[in-house]
Amino acid sequence: MPDRNPKVRRRLAAGKLRLRLCDLRNLGPRSEKLLADIGIYTAEDLRRRGALEAYLELRRSGRVRSLNLLWALVGALEPWPEGRDWREVATSEARLPLLLAVDARDVARQSVLEAGGGVLAQRTSKTTGKRRRTTEKPPVWVPGLPFETSKKKNRR
Repeated sequence: MPDRNPKVRRRLAAGKLRLRLCDLRNLGPRSEKLLADIGIYTAEDLRRRGALEAYLELRRSGRVRSLNLLWALVGALEPWPEGRDWREVATSEARLPLLLAVDARDVARQSVLEAGGGVLAQRTSKTTGKRRRTTEKPPVWVPGLPFETSKKKNRR
């Protein structure tokens, strides 16, 4: 594949150009804010941590539920620095290994949590407004079901 932008690559290699997260393909201001919440402020930070690790950390923190951000992060980092459209990543051969890696991490995390006796969660009391720690069982996720179970709505 020929270099689509050799001038940008040379400036990046020389350290004369710093890419912001929203300069990467597929990522905008909202993605930049989400990633800043977990300590990723530059494109180099994201590249060092990796798309999968960043996505898993965002998902663990409860900020993201959709796999579209995973596709966007992977697409933003390959081929560096031009990127690939997230829809191409979602339909490419890279999809299955990424899904398996996410599932393997979920299973490993679930087994660690079960061995530890539950999840320590921060809850805010409605009456006092103070935070307290409680233990609750982690949600069970089975392949083929949505990641988050929602309450049934009354339909008329």
